[in-house]
Amino acid sequence: MPAGRSQKFNRRAQDWAIVGVAVVRNGSTGIGLVNMGSRPLRADASEAALAGGASNADAAAVADEGTEPSADLNASPEYRRHLARVLVGRALDEAG
Repeated sequence: MPAGRSQKFNRRAQDWAIVGVAVVRNGSTGIGLVNMGSRPLRADASEAALAGGASNADAAAVADEGTEPSADLNASPEYRRHLARVLVGRALDEAG
């Protein structure tokens, strides 16, 4: 069975996630991002970094590359980018 972990950040339990991350490891690593563009995205730069032998921290550092997060009342694009990098790092560490 593949190992998978998810992370999300929201203000209250019933709120929509400001940023959501899902990591699945099954021979290779897949990383999905929510609220980092107009639709769910893959963290292609992070996946490529891991495939090239990068550490979890180095892969997380590029998680926001190629994304276009929007601003709303909850978060600026810069804050969403920060959250994506942090949450990808956490999810990768938890997934092993």
